[in-house]
Amino acid sequence: MTKQKISSKVVRARSLVIYELEQFINYVRTVDPGLEPNQVIVLTAFILSGLPELFQQNPVLLAQIKDIATNMKLKRGVPNTTNDKSNSN
Repeated sequence: MTKQKISSKVVRARSLVIYELEQFINYVRTVDPGLEPNQVIVLTAFILSGLPELFQQNPVLLAQIKDIATNMKLKRGVPNTTNDKSNSN
């Protein structure tokens, strides 16, 4: 088995995701403080699994995510190559 070298940018991005996930778990805990820690994590996983459908059902939210992605690419000098005809009238 070969090991892949993980860039420091990816390591920092993963650390950010872990931090934000922990913050979200803490928020979910406030929804029902009576839940056990493992139950809060399972509930959080359930919420996360439903996010793609939520984004698809909410075009404004999906557009915001696409805009953020486009801005991230522009900051690193990658032209916008998305051919999204759903936004054209």
